[in-house]
Amino acid sequence: MSTLQDTELLHTAGPHGLRHVQAAARGVLDEGGTATTTGRRALAAFDADLQQRGWSPWGSGSLLAGALFADALRVRVGRGA
Repeated sequence: MSTLQDTELLHTAGPHGLRHVQAAARGVLDEGGTATTTGRRALAAFDADLQQRGWSPWGSGSLLAGALFADALRVRVGRGA
């Protein structure tokens, strides 16, 4: 989400909104991503902000969900589960 040019979000929120979302996504990564408590808090705040603004990053949101799923599988397989 921090680098994608999400056209749905661009249409809904405009260029400023797209940059806002990209910066917030980078902020989540800067806090360690979902693997850390601060990263999860940053993601929750990011989600709340998107909901309050009524912005839906459909393209990048779907890609994020897929990436988180793949990462969870990697971690699970890496543990020998």
